[in-house]
Amino acid sequence: MKRIILITSSMAILLMLLSGCFFIDPMVKVTKLVSDFKKYWEDENAVGLAGLYTDPALINTAMKSYSQIKDAYSSRFEGRDVIFFNRGDVEVDFNVGATEATVEFSAVIDWTSGPGDDRIYSWTVKKLSGNWFISRSNEY
Repeated sequence: MKRIILITSSMAILLMLLSGCFFIDPMVKVTKLVSDFKKYWEDENAVGLAGLYTDPALINTAMKSYSQIKDAYSSRFEGRDVIFFNRGDVEVDFNVGATEATVEFSAVIDWTSGPGDDRIYSWTVKKLSGNWFISRSNEY
């Protein structure tokens, strides 16, 4: 009887640990996506930022290609430099299969010239070939 309880308990613990891996891994990768977004903003890296999106991606209400997204970021960085990109707390909600998620966070972008930008980002991110990409965003 003790042996059956021990085996059952061990299997239950193993199952809980394995099921947790399916949600920990996507969370780590989506968190890295958001961290890369912040880093590329601070580095003023339009190519890096555009590479975080699907091709095409829905920005506001229009589908944009990789080159259009890259050009939009490049134009934002012309004539002024980013001092910092201060990101607030990130909220992530995964769909049932953990292949898509909604991501929301606020950010304050401080520039060398002109006023700072206060933004609230709202994304849909998708898992493609093991990596996560922004497929829909309300902002650049």
